[in-house]
Amino acid sequence: MGQRKLLLVNKFYHDIGPAGGVGRYLVQEEEDLSRAGWDVIPFAMAEPDARPSPWDRHFVRARDYSRPRLGGGGLGDAASLLWNREAARNLDRLLREARPDVAHLHNIYHHLSPSILPVLRRHRIPVVMTLHDLRLLCPAIHMLRDGAPCERCRGGRFHNAVLGKCVKDSRAASALAALETAHQRSRGLYTRHVRAFLCPSRFYLEKYAEWGFPREKLRHLPNFVDLDAWRPDRLPAAPARDAYVYFGRISREKGLRTLLEAHRLWELGHADGSIAEPPLELLVAGSGPCEGNIRSHAALLELHAAEILGPLDPDGLRTVLARARFSVLPSVWYENGPMAAFESLAAGLPVVGSAIGGIPELIVDGQTGYTAAPGDPSALLTALLKAVRLPDEARAAARNWAERHAGRADHMARLSAILDEAAAG
Repeated sequence: MGQRKLLLVNKFYHDIGPAGGVGRYLVQEEEDLSRAGWDVIPFAMAEPDARPSPWDRHFVRARDYSRPRLGGGGLGDAASLLWNREAARNLDRLLREARPDVAHLHNIYHHLSPSILPVLRRHRIPVVMTLHDLRLLCPAIHMLRDGAPCERCRGGRFHNAVLGKCVKDSRAASALAALETAHQRSRGLYTRHVRAFLCPSRFYLEKYAEWGFPREKLRHLPNFVDLDAWRPDRLPAAPARDAYVYFGRISREKGLRTLLEAHRLWELGHADGSIAEPPLELLVAGSGPCEGNIRSHAALLELHAAEILGPLDPDGLRTVLARARFSVLPSVWYENGPMAAFESLAAGLPVVGSAIGGIPELIVDGQTGYTAAPGDPSALLTALLKAVRLPDEARAAARNWAERHAGRADHMARLSAILDEAAAG
């Protein structure tokens, strides 16, 4: 048997900036599967940050979908969002030359579009796709409206996204996203052309099944963490564990207003004597569209033991984690398999997380952390106070959980087996 060929498809072919966690996964997948004997052939957008590849001559022109527009090529951009003819043509040429055995798709919507799916089918390339988010169900990705989970679009009622201005608080942007979602759902573009959908959380598997995706095509493949990069002994020495930390994107779905309000209740309760435990310092690390809003809200609440740190490099983050007793994930949307939780557990930090989406799958209550009702500052405070009292053994339990459930080598071996199975099928 010759070398197996994998077509690796994502709108970004790098791990910089907007590529986010999916970009990091993509780079790691290419590294590991190449070492395992796969010949990896990328297909993505042609942009300045794209990694060099002998196949990049087939990459697709990058388009700006940051805001809908009518002039200056805007109508062409809108049409390509629904059906990118250039992507289909370029992929057809690549497939004729490369002849891969199987394709692994990540985020192709918007910039590549489902136009590539019939091309793959015509070339008899079996397709596996990882569902990193809810974009194939929800025009706004997050299934979030007015700070709470929203499933108004279920059953094809995508006009609700327009009524709620769910995308960029714009009816035009929401209408375009709703049209895109309605188009792919009405034609069954993904369900007809994809052989297996990989779900990082069991919650996503069930949610996609509830919304009409064939259950027999949905498979659970949890995320992984680099256990070596996040070893507890790689954290620098700290004078005291006097803090708890949120690290990640600062955006509305992450529930940071709830976190700040829970911390205020902790400070007020300790001041009036109703809470004996003095508040740990809250450290918020990260950046995002709501960073300014969160800073303003923290100032409005007049918090004494809280600091918004902004974005940190890996060494800076490790310094913060070394001070932390535990981390917190106060999300109010249907999280999938958040990397912050995996990295925290691998570093030996228990996690306090919202009981929503895939977060509860990563926390053993009372052993590796606690869960709390999303969007409820009082419930979150109760969980924070419980986490303060976790014994030192909880740190070892967190690390042990990560080693048992989230190893990179095990994940890639399972992925490779799934791709082999699809290629053989």
